[in-house]
Amino acid sequence: MPDRYLRGIPPWAGEIVRFGFVGLSAFALDYGVLAATIQLGASPYAGRVLSMALAMVLTWVLNRRLTFKTSAPPSWREFAAYTGLALAGIALNYAIYSAVLWVGGSLLAAMVLGTGIAAVFNFWRYRSLLGDK
Repeated sequence: MPDRYLRGIPPWAGEIVRFGFVGLSAFALDYGVLAATIQLGASPYAGRVLSMALAMVLTWVLNRRLTFKTSAPPSWREFAAYTGLALAGIALNYAIYSAVLWVGGSLLAAMVLGTGIAAVFNFWRYRSLLGDK
C-alpha cells in the first residue's frame, strides 16, 4: 500500500485490527470449550473457568506472533507477566458474564458483553507488555 494512504494513521491501528482477529479466534475457542463442558454436565460458571484459561493461552501465542509481532523468543517469564496482566481482564470478563447470566441473559450475550468490554481494557495493557519489542 502506498505511503500516502498510511499518513495520519497511528502505528497501533494495525495492531487493533490484528488484536480483533486474535480476539475472534479466542472467542470461538472459548465458546466451543464452554459449550462442550456444559454438554458434559458442567455449569456455565465452572465451564467458563476452563474455557477462559485455554482462550488466554491462545491469545498469548497469537498476540505475540500476530498482533505485536514480538521478535523475542517466548519465555515462561513473559507468559507469567502476560497471565498477570490477563487476570484483571479475565476478572472483568467473568464478572460481566456472570452478571448477564444472573439477570437471565443468554450465554452468548453474556460472553459477547464480557469479552467485548474486557478486550478494550486488555488491548492497551497487552500492548505495554508485548508491543515495540
